[in-house]
Amino acid sequence: MWLIDERLWLGDYRSGRAALSGTRQPVGATGSKQPFSGVVSLCPMPLFSDDDLSGPAETLTEWLKLPIADGGNGEREFELALQIALPFIERRQLSGNVLVHCAAGMSRSVSVIAAVLCARGLAPGVAYEMIATRKAEALGPFVDHDLLIAPAREFRATLDRLFGRRGAV
Repeated sequence: MWLIDERLWLGDYRSGRAALSGTRQPVGATGSKQPFSGVVSLCPMPLFSDDDLSGPAETLTEWLKLPIADGGNGEREFELALQIALPFIERRQLSGNVLVHCAAGMSRSVSVIAAVLCARGLAPGVAYEMIATRKAEALGPFVDHDLLIAPAREFRATLDRLFGRRGAV
């Protein structure tokens, strides 16, 4: 899992399982480690039939299950998901860290986090670039950040439509 912005984390399926199992990460300037206050799952959970995942291990953690297809059902599905996910993320960040994850941490979760950043004033291209850069920084100096995110065309188009193309990269 990768810290993208204050109290906003990106992850893959394994990250989602860890967050729901009570993994603790530093929160804010104090750096005190706490369980996630919110987890947004954009892929089916559990993803595998042998996973025993009934809910969050910590009472502090609120879980939003919002499985969406990776671009497969078009822009409307993604836009509807954002109408649910963005207020949830904003509300849960008031209490602590929020993890947004999908199966690989490259398209669905990246695009929802980009939408959060766009809602805060960034252009979609700038938001995607910031996410790729932060993920690359966390993985090490020899990682090509252009290979770390792969948002679906439909997700990019939705963010451009909703948040404009101002200052786009």
